[in-house]
Amino acid sequence: MKEIITDFIESFKRFHAEKISTSKAKLNENTFVSFAYPNKNIDFNIIFEKIRLFTPSFIFEKSDEAFKILAFDTTYSFNDGIKNNATKISSFINKLRKNTIENWGKELSKDIPLFVGGMKFLNDNNSELWKDFNESNWFIPKYLFIKKGNFSGLIFNTFYNSLNEIDKTLILIQNDLNNLFKETKVDLSNNSIFENKISSNGKAEKQVWINKVENILNLIRKKEIDKVVLSRKISLKLSHKPNWNDIHKKLIANFPSCHFFIFHKNNSFFFGSTPERLAKFSNGTVEIDALAGSAPRGINDKEDLYFENKLLNSQKDINEHNFVIDHIVHSIENSTENITIQNKYEIQKLNNIQHLHSRISAKLKKGFTPFDILMKLYPTPAICGVSKEKAFSIINEFEDYERGMYSGIIGWFNFYNEGEFTVALRSAITNEKELTAFAGSGIVASSNPNTEFEETEIKLKAILNLFDEKD
Repeated sequence: MKEIITDFIESFKRFHAEKISTSKAKLNENTFVSFAYPNKNIDFNIIFEKIRLFTPSFIFEKSDEAFKILAFDTTYSFNDGIKNNATKISSFINKLRKNTIENWGKELSKDIPLFVGGMKFLNDNNSELWKDFNESNWFIPKYLFIKKGNFSGLIFNTFYNSLNEIDKTLILIQNDLNNLFKETKVDLSNNSIFENKISSNGKAEKQVWINKVENILNLIRKKEIDKVVLSRKISLKLSHKPNWNDIHKKLIANFPSCHFFIFHKNNSFFFGSTPERLAKFSNGTVEIDALAGSAPRGINDKEDLYFENKLLNSQKDINEHNFVIDHIVHSIENSTENITIQNKYEIQKLNNIQHLHSRISAKLKKGFTPFDILMKLYPTPAICGVSKEKAFSIINEFEDYERGMYSGIIGWFNFYNEGEFTVALRSAITNEKELTAFAGSGIVASSNPNTEFEETEIKLKAILNLFDEKD
């Protein structure tokens, strides 16, 4: 790795001489510099464990699409929520783009994530569990390791207000890359296990859940609401720190079609493997997943097919899924065109559960940005309910904790209306001493409280099985 560090520094020196020193733009505190360094020999496994070393740090990966980013430290943080500040964010991005010196090239420019991070489901200023995260948590990383398309390498981002800063910048890079590339031995035999449960998932908790669902069903019968997504959490103590490399390998192996993520900020690590892509923006188009309606996996092919057919013929699950499709189409119809629904009611099979899945695609109309879409799209009925305002009210009343980043947004975006945003499901937060995992279920008119509880149990296992002593 020493050779890579030396080559990176020499390459940056050339970039400085050819691009920064000769720039006609006047350097000031708003001059943004982004240097792309292609190198297919960087060992991402060595870098991965350094997630504890820098805050914020962010890992986002979709293994079946050969896409991976590892972001460390921050050059700039943007804490305004996308949802309420779409115009402000678009204005800031346009201003930043005009003051950027980079070597991306035409093709690479669209592939590079600029901002990474996420935002909460609802703002909760008083939650101890989520105190390390703001309502919105987007940042430009100082170091972004990326594998995307034909590019593999490192992006270095900084602000540059004087040519005299080159020596100080090179020393900073040298020290940081030495830390990032330094090999550390990881003891895979010492996986984190649960010491004890803080909150029970036994009969008492199940009865509380059943009571809540029955109350919601009464509201549905009274026509006060059509659907509510109710969630629950389980909190546990850990006997020692999680092995993030091991957790990553297990989640990638178990859920290759999902988006894996870890977001480290201050003392907190929010992580998971979410099956739901909220929206992907590329080349002027948007793709949106509708994911609602669930069934367990079978112990053999015959039983698995039985559950699949049962799901496909379940009017309860079809109705729940249609709520989501209708919401998506209605949300984007004024800002997009050529809306199509692909693979309607397709079965998405995950390691421990199967879902009804449809994909909606459309072309953005001229003058609209991804943030215009996200403002209207999020939150979807798959994580909130119908109607949205009433569902929020019921969630606040029946859930005795703050969701925080759970069911919030995780993803990235850049200068060129490119980006990918997921809904943070099948997830947990830990300070590496305690862990809290979350799962939810959509309650509609035909819901059975016991069945909905079992669905949350299946979803929780996606995280809890990572810490099983038997592993």
